[in-house]
Amino acid sequence: MATIKDISKLANVSPGTVSRALNPNKREFVASETRNRVKQIADQLGYHYYDRAKPSKDTLNFAVITTLTLEEETRDEYWRFVRHGIYEAARTEKINISKIIRMQAGLHPQDLANYDAVIITGTVSESAVKSLKKFNQHIILVDAGTHYHNLVDVVDSNLAELTTTALNQLSTVANDDELIAFIGGNRKEMGLDGSLSKGITDVRTMAYENWTKAHHRQTAFKEIDWTTKDAMQATMELITEYGNKLRAILVTSDPLAIGAMKAMSQNHLIAGKDIALISFDDLEFTSYLTPSLTSIWLPKSELGYTALLQAEMFAKTKRNWSVRTIIPGSFKYRETFLPQ
Repeated sequence: MATIKDISKLANVSPGTVSRALNPNKREFVASETRNRVKQIADQLGYHYYDRAKPSKDTLNFAVITTLTLEEETRDEYWRFVRHGIYEAARTEKINISKIIRMQAGLHPQDLANYDAVIITGTVSESAVKSLKKFNQHIILVDAGTHYHNLVDVVDSNLAELTTTALNQLSTVANDDELIAFIGGNRKEMGLDGSLSKGITDVRTMAYENWTKAHHRQTAFKEIDWTTKDAMQATMELITEYGNKLRAILVTSDPLAIGAMKAMSQNHLIAGKDIALISFDDLEFTSYLTPSLTSIWLPKSELGYTALLQAEMFAKTKRNWSVRTIIPGSFKYRETFLPQ
């Protein structure tokens, strides 16, 4: 078994330098070139050492739980940005997050008892929230799809308000007898055992239904799975069913908008010219599409960052009420819809 003396001999430095170079709490006192050489030799010799500083007893320890699989998170860049915001804030505030817990494998509420706070991304069942609160009161939900009757803290965006604003703007290019369609999906609740139960209606869907009713307009709603392929198929169906009456489409994410634009292209229609199109997310690629996509910017990293700060404050102070934090989105107008 390799020793510090073995490493020091090969690295041509003292054993004390090796010790400091491999100690995450002291390695800053060793030149980076020396430190890297020592670590490389240690790795080659199979010498085991801790690469991360152990949190002090005063360091807050948070758990991060997600309802998404690694594949889903890889495919949906929105949630990657949310988690990035959580970790960025944790680094800034020097809060320890040892790992991410994926609920698909099941979760025992008592396992969260020793954490100072718990941040959950995605939609979990209300019964799961109640079970978790029995062992940890400091729970923050990020974009969970509902407010859970004020059981826990929620960090979210103003999706319903943004939907209403988008529909009001699209109505300027669609007469009363013409259609503004809506394409979106629902949310699946996840239980503590990792199972998916009933779907929750997305707040944007509810806003669309309320708006069409209030304005006495015909609804043209396609509920789909959250895939580009399904969005393409839904748009094909809308074009077939409604023809020239279809003047505008609102979709709930940029990846779905790609499917909608593909369907239009196959029917020799141009988004923004023949059918107005607005999406949600404002991911980086939207400005590079042809035509460029009008999309509603939603806070992503900002949601995660705020959730971490809110959890920190919750853990450090005593309060017996829940808090809802709303970070508003904003419109990024491009070629598929320009307000008149």
